[in-house]
Amino acid sequence: MNIVLQTHAVDPAFALRNCRRPDAQTFECELCVRSAGFLVERVFYFEEPDFSRFCDQLVKMDRTLSGIAELQTRYEENGFRFEVHATGTVIVSGTVREYGAMDQFLRFSFITDQTVLTPFSRDLAQLLLLQPPNDH
Repeated sequence: MNIVLQTHAVDPAFALRNCRRPDAQTFECELCVRSAGFLVERVFYFEEPDFSRFCDQLVKMDRTLSGIAELQTRYEENGFRFEVHATGTVIVSGTVREYGAMDQFLRFSFITDQTVLTPFSRDLAQLLLLQPPNDH
């Protein structure tokens, strides 16, 4: 399953690709972000309670045109944030860090508008409905 934020541009771009649910509490996706010429494609894991809260926050933002929705990994510095302003401006920001012999770190942010929130939150809700594989 692929979830793409419709930014109406090639840059910026934001997507969660190849999303799956390996178990009842965990989601796995490839986080793909393009912002101001920078590009990151990295596996991104998040847990069900955090994802449910993010989806609820996003729906509320879409309805009220105010607020913040964040999704962070529990044990790494990876995550993203959506913030909407009364003018309808949506700021998408986040950080991605790859640990290793040579640490890599990207902090990104870009602006889009509130028209992207409804389809994005609807697609995220479909991800919540994914069932983990049956272990039997």
